[in-house]
Amino acid sequence: MKQNDYDTIFASSSQFRSAIKIIRISGKNAKKTSSIFNFKRPAPRTFGLRKLIYKDNVIDHAPVVWLPRGKSFTGEDTFEIYIHGSVVIEKWIYKILSSYKNFRLAEPGEFTKRATLNGNIDLVQAESINEIINTQTEKQLSIAQAQLDGSLSNVINSWRKEIIYISSLIESLIDFSDEDIPEELSNLFLRRVKKIQKKIKDSVNFAKVASFIKEGFIVTIIGKPNAGKSSLINALTKLNTSIVTDIPGTTRDLIQQKIDLKGLPVILYDTAGIRKTNNIIEKKGIELAINIIKKSNVILNLCEDGKFNYNILEKDFLNDSKIKIINVKTKVDIKKNSKKNADVEISSKTNFGINILLEKMYSYLSSLEPKETCLITSERQVLHAKKALSALNRINNLSIIEETELIAEELRLASKHISNITSFIDNEDVLDKIFSSFCIGK
Repeated sequence: MKQNDYDTIFASSSQFRSAIKIIRISGKNAKKTSSIFNFKRPAPRTFGLRKLIYKDNVIDHAPVVWLPRGKSFTGEDTFEIYIHGSVVIEKWIYKILSSYKNFRLAEPGEFTKRATLNGNIDLVQAESINEIINTQTEKQLSIAQAQLDGSLSNVINSWRKEIIYISSLIESLIDFSDEDIPEELSNLFLRRVKKIQKKIKDSVNFAKVASFIKEGFIVTIIGKPNAGKSSLINALTKLNTSIVTDIPGTTRDLIQQKIDLKGLPVILYDTAGIRKTNNIIEKKGIELAINIIKKSNVILNLCEDGKFNYNILEKDFLNDSKIKIINVKTKVDIKKNSKKNADVEISSKTNFGINILLEKMYSYLSSLEPKETCLITSERQVLHAKKALSALNRINNLSIIEETELIAEELRLASKHISNITSFIDNEDVLDKIFSSFCIGK
């Protein structure tokens, strides 16, 4: 966003034809909108039905809202015009506004950027707006809404206040000579440092789970060639996502499909059957399968004869105790006589056992789900939390008696990184990166 921040910007709520579109006009010259379109400005924060006229041409009959500076989302003078959702009307209004000096089309996320710069919201809340727009499940929405409501910001600010309090303790220790430092004050300092370290560390650890809620839990379907992997993903998604044939080795690439599992986002991966092969393309597919297996939350281990002798369970890369393995016997509509050592038996053709399998998947994934909604989620938030934690951890190796000033500097760095999670960073490139992923109109 290198354009003039003092320009008056405008954009609509949608790029497509719709019943109603909202055109938002924000900036120093927004109040001129009423004279440009020849209508009487309504009372602040109230709807007024107005006829939009330009050079004797009636553009539209539309409700308009006037939001003066300090009373709008951006914090600037703002007009909102609720036009009929014709693309022609929208383009006409755009053309007229663009003809005036210092009026221009808003860049992606520019309204939210201005709201942040003007102190109406912090960076965490700004990021949550984009999350709300892109949510696909109820859990994603609940976390994003909680962040917009300020729950995470309150937690972050409590960390900062605690670090400031700890800094005051260390500053008071500076005033004492080495031999006169009160033991109770020293012990209080150490207890408070350990307490805030644990809070931030727990939050960083939860961030990984939060990323699954944001991006999707990974469920990988594995098994020998022709074990029914593609048929299962089709049954789970109710879409013909994968190619199904009787020829072993059909799947040469990772095939993925997102599903909503009782509010939890899940990404299903149909992998290549892992076996020894001289086919270069199939080998590549097997490499991709192994890489996604390492990242999985749940592995559905398929076998059609009930003899789970598949060596994947003994691989060195499968050493994460948090990976849930569900042994699934497939094709029970065809082969009924087998050893009963499966966790669940299914038929992708008749849907027998599919709901039981989904319930087992949900039971495990929901157990990973943190109960809190105030979770750091973005890479930027996690990065600053980790940097703050590193500064606090370095204090563990410093002497309270001999290195008090170094401890004070580490606390200052920790406070700075915590503040950067919610507060404005004086770095245009960082702000551009945050808001560039937003849609135009936000």
